[in-house]
Amino acid sequence: MQQMSDTGRIQPIFKDGKYANRTPEVKVKAWNAFVYSLKNKAETKPKKYLPYDSVIISKAFPESNEGLHITWLGHSSFLMQIDGVRILLDPVFSNNVSPVPMFSVKRFQKEAPVNAEILPFIDAVFISHNHYDHLNRQTINDLEPNVGFFFTPPGVGGILREWGIDSAKIREYEWWQEGVVKGLSGNALKFACTPAYHFSGRGPFDWNRTLWASWVFIGATQKVYYSGDSSYDVHFKQIGYHYGPFDLVFMENGQYSVNWPSSHITPEDGVKAHLELKGKYLLPMHWGSFSLAPHSWQEPAERISKEALAKGVKLLTPRIGQTLSIGENEPDPVTSEWWK
Repeated sequence: MQQMSDTGRIQPIFKDGKYANRTPEVKVKAWNAFVYSLKNKAETKPKKYLPYDSVIISKAFPESNEGLHITWLGHSSFLMQIDGVRILLDPVFSNNVSPVPMFSVKRFQKEAPVNAEILPFIDAVFISHNHYDHLNRQTINDLEPNVGFFFTPPGVGGILREWGIDSAKIREYEWWQEGVVKGLSGNALKFACTPAYHFSGRGPFDWNRTLWASWVFIGATQKVYYSGDSSYDVHFKQIGYHYGPFDLVFMENGQYSVNWPSSHITPEDGVKAHLELKGKYLLPMHWGSFSLAPHSWQEPAERISKEALAKGVKLLTPRIGQTLSIGENEPDPVTSEWWK
């Protein structure tokens, strides 16, 4: 692990047109992963479609410009309204996130709990990185006419432009760079692009040509952290120092493996990162809709529930499509162990 003070600001390496994490990565053990996949008996996918709640737009985006309202759309996709500003995080409405149709990675639900056609105007879409389960061309093109801005890490904006998105709507942010998005409501929301420990690529020839990131949202009274994809590293403590405490932490939780330890965080380290971020509520994501790893589809929820209980962390596990309202004077949001 790289030695760096809690107050430092870790930066990516950029050399010869490629990005790299400052902390050396542990190489993917491809052969071990292949052998394990042949022996694996875990139920990586549910036997039948999982239930979901159809999104109620009036709850997801209430008329009041106050408070924090979040709706999990499955995997790492969220609707969020904070101080009246309407946000979409890593929206993927497709039922398949594989770049190669014959090797499909299908959604556990019959369909996404919402589609672009029924959504109202979205002030901003935030993208964490360019992987297919976070950046979906059909979803972006369907959303574009009704979106104010698209915010991405460096290089990802170029992909959107290739897809026909108006350059005037695209903003690219480096790690630790801050900005403000003004909502249709007239309210403004401060945000920051922050580090993650991951990688990028949509094919064999663009490996790490674009950067990966997490995002911080700073409202009038509440703050939110969105991890994107990340394995554990010093950046969580640094972000907690510079921007914490957070009222809500969206933390990656799933698609991990001992064969790719530098790609995704384990549930136990996710709880550790949440504490370093100084979070109040922890909402695990990156599970429950797609299988990209050899663990059972319920395992991430079971492991993080156990660890959160042991560490005294307030865990939120909403149903897919369920809207939660989080406020200083409101009772704890009601969630359940729906996966059981």
